[in-house]
Amino acid sequence: MSPQSSSVEEGMLEFFVGEWNNSGKVFPGPFGPGGPTTGATSYHWDVGGKWLLYVSRLELPGLGEYEVHGGVAFNSRVGVYDAYAINNLGNLLVYEGEWADDATLVFTLVHPKAGSARVIYQKLSDGSIKMTSENVSEEGKFVPYFETNFIRL
Repeated sequence: MSPQSSSVEEGMLEFFVGEWNNSGKVFPGPFGPGGPTTGATSYHWDVGGKWLLYVSRLELPGLGEYEVHGGVAFNSRVGVYDAYAINNLGNLLVYEGEWADDATLVFTLVHPKAGSARVIYQKLSDGSIKMTSENVSEEGKFVPYFETNFIRL
């Protein structure tokens, strides 16, 4: 655990800290034609070591440059991670996150449309991270629309 992260829950996020290259794909659907994506993401502790902040810049097929800034902090009052993301599309997304197991962190959308999307981070054995963004389909099942791998620089 870094000197800035002070709780077990914050320490569990420590593997994110650093600089990453991203490569992945967007699946065809409501967000565009689909295709490969590349970019970079940076994570660091800030705001008194309580927030893990990040910036991602990606090239998305059919959209061009996509930029998202966000943060994650453990909310000890309710026992979940609070998370937010703001992007260059003008969106504010608010999530709550919990560990599904020691390697899988799942964030479920609570605003603007609770339960309609989620983001899953999986720590892989080679030290990389797989991130999958999913929306709820018309059938009520989560379906991936974006997937990327983080490779540490």
